[in-house]
Amino acid sequence: MQIHLSFDYELFFGSESGTVDNCMIKPTTQLMDLAKKHNIPLIFFVDAGYLCQLKKHLSEPLCLIDFNKISTQLKQLVESGHEIALHVHPHWEDCKFENGKWVLNTERYKLGDFSESEVNQIITNYHQTLIDIIGKPCHSFRAGGWCVQPFSHIKKALMGNSIFRDSSVYFNGYHDSSAHSYDFKKAPDKSDWRFESDCCIEDFNGSFNEIAITSDKIDPVFYLELYFKMRSNPKVFKPIGDGNWLKDKKRIYKQFYSSTNHFACADGYFASRLISILKKQQRKNQNRMMVLSHPKSLAACSFGYLNMFISYAKNQKHTFTTLKT
Repeated sequence: MQIHLSFDYELFFGSESGTVDNCMIKPTTQLMDLAKKHNIPLIFFVDAGYLCQLKKHLSEPLCLIDFNKISTQLKQLVESGHEIALHVHPHWEDCKFENGKWVLNTERYKLGDFSESEVNQIITNYHQTLIDIIGKPCHSFRAGGWCVQPFSHIKKALMGNSIFRDSSVYFNGYHDSSAHSYDFKKAPDKSDWRFESDCCIEDFNGSFNEIAITSDKIDPVFYLELYFKMRSNPKVFKPIGDGNWLKDKKRIYKQFYSSTNHFACADGYFASRLISILKKQQRKNQNRMMVLSHPKSLAACSFGYLNMFISYAKNQKHTFTTLKT
């Protein structure tokens, strides 16, 4: 089995964005150390809209410092053999930098909130910003907030940027809020497939390849354990990042009384589930496992669980790869 450890490299999008050091630089440095220890590559889906905004505000000392820090780290990741992929959160088009902090506006959080011509400009500009930093194009894409639908709305923009690989879908995934929405209930229960204009409909002759995020059904007991662990031992189980999530309270409360369709993840205590998810993938004879995590949401415990997972998977003769291999 091929195992892909992917990380959405970004700030928070709630009331506080958090700092570049704590949300991106420090946890990613720890990930690089872990990857070097095990001699494995990682995948980073970089929120390029944020980089575009930083470039617009380089006259602001903090923005210049943050842009240089991120650029340096992205180059280090490429030099170390990790993959840089395109991650698009288009709400950055409406955000401002005022009084030394980001004022976030998530009214247009998904690409579907923009016209097709605007989508083409956004994806092309964001991609070019990444190319200017790392010196090579990206070939993989993940929609911000999983909001990849309708895919037909962004298809031409991706084709125009020679990006034919997506990793936004997870089996039975569903969410509908004022900010973002997606519905993957009709997606195949497979690790990858080809498609054309709808990422949930398999088309053997399709131009695009979906590398699905591995699904994980979680019962309420896990969320109760997570809640008490974060309250009783925050240094170990709370995120390293110092911002706030974009919260959907209705969805949060539902986790405590009904099963949740989630995905393989190394954020905090979720990383403790990775070995059991891998075993499930083996029983289903799947040929891939895609893990989606966020440097900003990793906790101290994440690295210990990740270390155990990587060791276990390698002992089982599985291979850790990027998507470009």
